[in-house]
Amino acid sequence: MTRTYDVAKKEAVFIALPLLVLFIIKILSDDLVSFVKLSDFSLATSIMYGQLLAKTLDVPDKNKKGGRFSTYQVYIFTVSIISMTMYIGFQVLPDINFYFYVFQIFIFLLGIIFYIPLSTLMSDLREG
Repeated sequence: MTRTYDVAKKEAVFIALPLLVLFIIKILSDDLVSFVKLSDFSLATSIMYGQLLAKTLDVPDKNKKGGRFSTYQVYIFTVSIISMTMYIGFQVLPDINFYFYVFQIFIFLLGIIFYIPLSTLMSDLREG
């Protein structure tokens, strides 16, 4: 359990690290608003939850507990699709309301918080 938890924490750090680097660069250049308006948060969330969804596919059937497992899969899939939709929207739609950018950061932060236990759970279930 501890090993898979540590792996999940490392995965989360490496997902957040590029955004931290961008944050430092934007702070140094005194351009924090452009950091908030990056669509990269949605992209990172969709990648993160896409990885989780891939982990669910490797869980043996004997380790899946009824409807609970498929419920986790639905949650993971939903977060991934919403994040990807937001990312695409930020790329193709002009004049996005500032609050949507803040919302994507909020989703990213929540995503990181839930990623670690979910990734640990999927790894543990995969290993039996």
